Amino acid sequence: MKYKNIFVWLYLLLSCAMLAIGRLYDERLEFFGINLSLILSISFLFFSTPLLFSIKKIKIYSTKRFLYSFLLLVIILTPILFLYFDCEHLGLLKYINFIFIVVPLVIIVVEKFKYYDVRIFFKILLGFIFVLSLIGLFAGDVTITGRISALGGGPIVFARWMNVGFIILFFMNKGKINKKNLLLMLFFLFLSLAAGSRGPILSLLVTFLVYFVLNFQRLFARFFLYSLIIFSFAFFSDISSSNLDFGKIERLVTKDNRSQNARAVFALRSFDLITHYPLGVGLGNWQIYINKIKPTHLLKHEYPHNLVLEIFTELGIFSGLLFLFLLVYILFYNYKKMYLYMNNEYSFYPLLFYLQFYLVINSFFSGSLNDSRLLFVIMAMSLIELPLTLNRNNND
Repeated sequence: MKYKNIFVWLYLLLSCAMLAIGRLYDERLEFFGINLSLILSISFLFFSTPLLFSIKKIKIYSTKRFLYSFLLLVIILTPILFLYFDCEHLGLLKYINFIFIVVPLVIIVVEKFKYYDVRIFFKILLGFIFVLSLIGLFAGDVTITGRISALGGGPIVFARWMNVGFIILFFMNKGKINKKNLLLMLFFLFLSLAAGSRGPILSLLVTFLVYFVLNFQRLFARFFLYSLIIFSFAFFSDISSSNLDFGKIERLVTKDNRSQNARAVFALRSFDLITHYPLGVGLGNWQIYINKIKPTHLLKHEYPHNLVLEIFTELGIFSGLLFLFLLVYILFYNYKKMYLYMNNEYSFYPLLFYLQFYLVINSFFSGSLNDSRLLFVIMAMSLIELPLTLNRNNND
């Protein structure tokens, strides 16, 4: 896509907006009787249509085939499972949002995006994350337990977006951080901590541990310095949730095993569901059928808080294995490209690799198909045919 094309800019804005909202219709975004999400959704689909029809030829190779096969499997298999099992409101929303937001965006990213489209995409996405952070800071929702969120998305979703912003700022220029970006990273990290969700923070720590291990000799001093500054600020400064009356940072370090115990129960019940229904029960039906299997041990949660388990239980073993293979395969594919272009100062592959790694790890703690739209887009970016490096061949 052409860099200075107003159509492309509008599409990128709409794409980031849809990724942030995550649904075609959101009742929370109604102002003065006008639903903003509906306007954005219609505009997004309107702009997506000519881009999809402009794709004259699709080159299918092994990695892309796996991604497209999974998308096609979700599109075809879900209505079949709906006919055999229940078609609940949650499952129908998941399906509609997936085929009208994720599917067209993934195809357009793979087939039409180039270096500058990716660069502008991340800058716009960073802008949306910054706006979300301000909403969380000044007008955020506070749960009963004191954890913060924004626009009804929940503390886990809010913390995940803050960490995504942190990773984008760190890897956008391959770890070269100026003072402004460092301050913004500290701001995002503080808000992520204030959300009080262990999963996103643990995923972020694991991601940077991997970064440290892979770059130990080259980046030890700088990484140690940044880590010392960031985590000293986060944990030992006088700015805390207690004196700001904001967030639930202490939840990250206090001993509370309820969340871990709940996820262990979700996993065990999911394995039990797979043994009873190996071909899946349909999107959105996880809660219904685990409670049917054990009616004396009812769960109120609607999904297993684990993306892989959700796909295994709701779309079947074959879909789950394909998706698990897809995650590992594209991550390794990204890793190879990261090292292939390691000497290119403006390569996007480090950002794509570590951001995908973070999103994958986080999806094991609290993930669902509806919340994994950014993960699919990052995987799609990894499969763009022209290298995502700054050179004359792809500088169009």
